[in-house]
Amino acid sequence: MKLRIQHHTTYRYTWPVLYSIQHVRLTPQQDDKQRIVDWKIRTPAKHHSACDHHGNSVQTFSVNQQHRELTVQSYGHVEIDPLDDGYVPLQPLSLNPLVYTPTTPLTRFSDEMREFASFVTDKHIPFTHRILTLAHAVADRVVYTKGSTTVADSAMQAFENGQGVCQDHSHVMLACLRAHGIPARYVSGYFFNPNVEQHDSHAWVEVFDEKRQQWLGVDATHKSLVQGNHCRLAVAKDFTGASPIRGIRTGGGQETLDVQVSIERVG
Repeated sequence: MKLRIQHHTTYRYTWPVLYSIQHVRLTPQQDDKQRIVDWKIRTPAKHHSACDHHGNSVQTFSVNQQHRELTVQSYGHVEIDPLDDGYVPLQPLSLNPLVYTPTTPLTRFSDEMREFASFVTDKHIPFTHRILTLAHAVADRVVYTKGSTTVADSAMQAFENGQGVCQDHSHVMLACLRAHGIPARYVSGYFFNPNVEQHDSHAWVEVFDEKRQQWLGVDATHKSLVQGNHCRLAVAKDFTGASPIRGIRTGGGQETLDVQVSIERVG
């Protein structure tokens, strides 16, 4: 499947920003199942491209002039093939999976969460079935509710409140899995739904299958394995390291964010 993707992000500020530096992770991953046909990123200043320690493509730029608005655009075409039972192709240069076992401030867990996911260590149950069962349980426990959380809310907060979005589903999944020593990582990207015109950024998780020595993609929000409708952008320990755009600024006052994502199948 070939997709045309456009992602438009604009920050607006109540007061002039004196200086800002931003890190952009909006370049799709490339492997045997996902290939970039063409891709461009437009930033308000010249950007420098590099690869972070998770293997993500990162574009960094700084704006040294006063500004009240900042816009980043990314667009292009990506070819995506369905994964084999949800498993991501082998990536020989990736980090040791154990890097994704310790908790982070956003993925800390409670005793209740550890007990909630206690079945994930039962090796009498097939690995994929265990992880999918957890995804269903998380989606049922944390009801998808737009606007119910912010990017600063943790897995424990979402679990206790019982509401959240895809980011929260992913953080709760990570917390529950890491509570039992199972390596799992956060994935940012897109989910193509042919039945809607306006799309959003999306998030899911990849869980390391020790027996197969591969990462299994699981989307708790959709209660499914990751297949040909998912486009991977970045992986990290949590949202902080995989955020599409993240940076710091001096000045600016209050900030408003406008994000528009469109995805269209073209082949």
